[in-house]
Amino acid sequence: MSRYSMPAGLLLLALALPVVAAEPAPDVAAAQLQPVVVTAVLMRDPYTLITDPRQPRLPLPAHDGGAYLKSIPGFTVSRKGGTSGDPELRGLGGGRLNVMLDDAQILGGCGMRMDPPTAYVFPESYDEILVIKGPQSVRYGASVAGMVHFDRAPTRFSEASTTGFGSVIAGSFGRRDFVGDVTTGDRIGYMRLIGTISTQENYDDGAGREVHSEYERWSTTATLGWTPDEKTLVEFSAERSDAEAAYDDRPMDGVIFDRTGYTLRAERSDLAPWLSSVEALAFYNYVDHVMDNYTLRAPPMMPMVNYPDRRTVGARFAADMKLGDAWTVAAGADWSENRHRMNQIMGMDAFNWRAVPREDNAEFEDSGVFVELERPIGERSRLNAGLRRDRRESVARDPVDFGGAPTGTRVTSNQDSGFIRFSHQLAARPVTLHAGLGRAERAPDFWELRRDFTLDTETLTQLDLGATLRTERVSATLAMFYGEFDDYVLIVRPGLESTEARNVDADTRGLEADLTFSITSAWRMTATAAWVRSNNNTDDAPLAQTPPLEGTLSLDYETERRFAGLLLRGVARQDRIHPGYGTIYSLDTTETPGFAVISAYGGWRRGEQLTVTAGIDNLLDRAYSEHIQRGSAELGASMRRIFEPGRTLWLRIATEL
Repeated sequence: MSRYSMPAGLLLLALALPVVAAEPAPDVAAAQLQPVVVTAVLMRDPYTLITDPRQPRLPLPAHDGGAYLKSIPGFTVSRKGGTSGDPELRGLGGGRLNVMLDDAQILGGCGMRMDPPTAYVFPESYDEILVIKGPQSVRYGASVAGMVHFDRAPTRFSEASTTGFGSVIAGSFGRRDFVGDVTTGDRIGYMRLIGTISTQENYDDGAGREVHSEYERWSTTATLGWTPDEKTLVEFSAERSDAEAAYDDRPMDGVIFDRTGYTLRAERSDLAPWLSSVEALAFYNYVDHVMDNYTLRAPPMMPMVNYPDRRTVGARFAADMKLGDAWTVAAGADWSENRHRMNQIMGMDAFNWRAVPREDNAEFEDSGVFVELERPIGERSRLNAGLRRDRRESVARDPVDFGGAPTGTRVTSNQDSGFIRFSHQLAARPVTLHAGLGRAERAPDFWELRRDFTLDTETLTQLDLGATLRTERVSATLAMFYGEFDDYVLIVRPGLESTEARNVDADTRGLEADLTFSITSAWRMTATAAWVRSNNNTDDAPLAQTPPLEGTLSLDYETERRFAGLLLRGVARQDRIHPGYGTIYSLDTTETPGFAVISAYGGWRRGEQLTVTAGIDNLLDRAYSEHIQRGSAELGASMRRIFEPGRTLWLRIATEL
């Protein structure tokens, strides 16, 4: 099917809301539905959602952070091959989407976005994923598109004990995943060890064409925690990971994704009646990345290797306070510094690249302070607000490869962000209304400044409105937004204009919605929808790389020991494009048709200890591709689109100690 005027999820929501809103108001807590298999990650309110990455999910359980985020309404992923896709929220990614790993910042090394931050995420090695949409938080930097936080929870034992988790996945195209997580400790401390391995061969699309997409990834994590009392935590973590991945969207593959990371945190609670807690964090992340055109494909006449690296160090301090009987205050400061180096070799010397050192490319230093306030207003209303001031210093070290700026050029800028948000629960109905106004200002990131070192800071001012409905049988959330950009950073295809990046004024609007309805105690129906429409007002054109309308509809069956379900995903045609323009990870090229795919799952569980889940993705073996793709030969990519995997069978076995 090539076009949809309205996906099934949006249609169902439009039909159902007037009906369910008329139900009497039961206990709101009873509406927190927890499906055994996740077919859509649902919002807690119009701004936030929290999900467990270890819960079985449809489609095939994700092997990296981008693949997991794709299952959340509002997110899309720019496919490169089999792994390391670049995630976008509401059509905004790159430096507009903050990605944090246990409160630490990680930045990829590749100048062409071969390794976005989520490429270093192994979802099942984390306990929780938090998403905050839009400029509705200032705790972790300016939040333009939003923030994604991959979290591991500290462990406290009252006596000597051991807990653990393990999962195995086997699927089509040689997919094999293994995850092991064991924590042991007692009252005064704990040790946690995590290991993951994920591999896949080249997959076939729905038309039987092989896609250059094989990968192999592994990670290890060791954490030591000291808990001398209930109020104190000191924790040290060390991580190592590496990978190799074939890319179908460019003439080079990633053959090394070597990450080393260290994090030290200290927390103390109940220091005084007015001081609830304080936390301090220091982190170090080093990414050694190598790409070439001869290891994972037939060597060409002209061998080539590119080998950047990036070192990021940072620190953070925050405190939670209570002022009087009503005000809750969070305040803090953060700082980070990252240095980027690279080199490139062509010809026969490319096979001996280790003998040639990297050269400095750019340096960045960021510092910021923030405060967030919260207070109840009466019994049914709540007010949240926050302010943030950031300072960025950028230094160019390579005039050829970094925006044409002479070596040593230094640019300093200040950015101001803030928000105010109000929520109110209706007295007569189980409905809560939400409204928020936010401003997020950010400095151009490394990938943007590579194209033009003189870019201005980008500012989004956005109004968010929404509502949540919770009853015993129905859970629904509606989020709507309208935003205006000042000096949006637009990437331009090389050779199309005199610059490869410039600032424009733009606007964006859209909505996300989800609805879950319990038909009986065993049957449940869920629908979601996401839509965004953005304009480049300076050029009087659509804002490039805007995702099309998308919706899902699922029917799920669950008893104490057995479960099954179907998922329909529909995506509309996208004909609002601006060829040759886009983002640091992809440019608009052509219009894309709509499509629909069906997936199915079934499984069995024994208590909370053992769960066996089997599934079929793309049941009808459709040949289709997503709209957001790199898709431009001028960015080093193939002009043909990358199609998604064809029919995929998989089996997952998970156990908990």
